[in-house]
Amino acid sequence: MKQSILLFILVLIPLCMEQANAFIKLVGVAKKIEFISLTRAFNVSYKVHYPKSVTNQSIDLDIDVTRTIKDLRLTFLYHTVTRNGTVQNALIRRPIDICFFLRNPKSDRLVKTVYDYVNDRSILPTRCPFGPGSYSARNIRTSDVPVPAFLPPAEFLLELLYYSEVRAEKLMEFRVHGKLVRLIDGILPK
Repeated sequence: MKQSILLFILVLIPLCMEQANAFIKLVGVAKKIEFISLTRAFNVSYKVHYPKSVTNQSIDLDIDVTRTIKDLRLTFLYHTVTRNGTVQNALIRRPIDICFFLRNPKSDRLVKTVYDYVNDRSILPTRCPFGPGSYSARNIRTSDVPVPAFLPPAEFLLELLYYSEVRAEKLMEFRVHGKLVRLIDGILPK
């Protein structure tokens, strides 16, 4: 008896529901960007275009390197932020040897998806060591950056901390304060 009722419910539910042909995507929206250079080796400037737009927001970066960089490490940290503004423990924490990653980009799938997107719009070093020069990233649209599906739609803090591997000295800090929102068919839910 219980099995027949369960079977009836399982058959009836799909018939009563409308099919939703909606495309749902998580997108990041930057609210504030902070950059701190702790060395004279890097001079970075950035500009946020359309800061109040969810779908058209973009970032341009200009990076001037003043000396040869033989090794570079990155610590990639993604934190959620509670409603009262408290930063939680990192959901994602990835130490990355950039020189190793440039030689073996398939070594980290998560980082590779973001790197591929940024690299298509950039003039960045392709191997280590890299010398003095000007590098740039243009039209990095925050709504187009791939976001892992397991992240919750919430306020976030993304930290990119760059270190010299030999001396373990911090070279740069790049922070993005923002929010992940769901777009349904390109429209923000209310």
